[in-house]
Amino acid sequence: MASAAPLLKNDTLPAATAAAGVGLELGVLHEGFAPDAKSPSSGDQRVSLVPSVAEQLIKDGYGVTVERGAGIYSGFADSAYVEKGCRIASRAEVMQKCQVLFAIEPPVKDFAQLQGKTLISWVGRLQDKGKDIVAKANAAQIRLIDVTAVPRITIAQKLDVLSSQAKVAGHRAVVEATHAFGRFHSAEMTAAGKYPP
Repeated sequence: MASAAPLLKNDTLPAATAAAGVGLELGVLHEGFAPDAKSPSSGDQRVSLVPSVAEQLIKDGYGVTVERGAGIYSGFADSAYVEKGCRIASRAEVMQKCQVLFAIEPPVKDFAQLQGKTLISWVGRLQDKGKDIVAKANAAQIRLIDVTAVPRITIAQKLDVLSSQAKVAGHRAVVEATHAFGRFHSAEMTAAGKYPP
């Protein structure tokens, strides 16, 4: 049973309810990755919302619209989203229809179309690039939610993108080192558990 007490001592916001999402449309944007792109900064292969999470949000009363092909390079076809109850639309339709948008990288070039909307993204507001993004979002009247601002504490561990991406980077480093090493490695032991070689 959930407690009605605020999570933080100075939290005066009313408690959220499941019905709060009814009628609110969430949008998932494509990151712009293309394997044949000439530019090294040609988007990201990841997708900001996977079908299983979208399904839970739909059960909570939200509508979810996904940009066509958004999850394809992450291993999620459009049909996987449709099976979970999402709608598929063009980028322009997603930006026009949805009040809250998810993206790994903030789509700065599209900020003019996002006026008055909420963008949940990896902003990095304390870095120079992030400060520039925040300034542009303020100028375009966009509300930003920076996922890197989630505190790195136990209660927020599911939301901690910095730790999860550091773990992914560590695994990649081990795979690349193993390739260079050319022999077997022993199992990995972490606080989260044991991983076989």
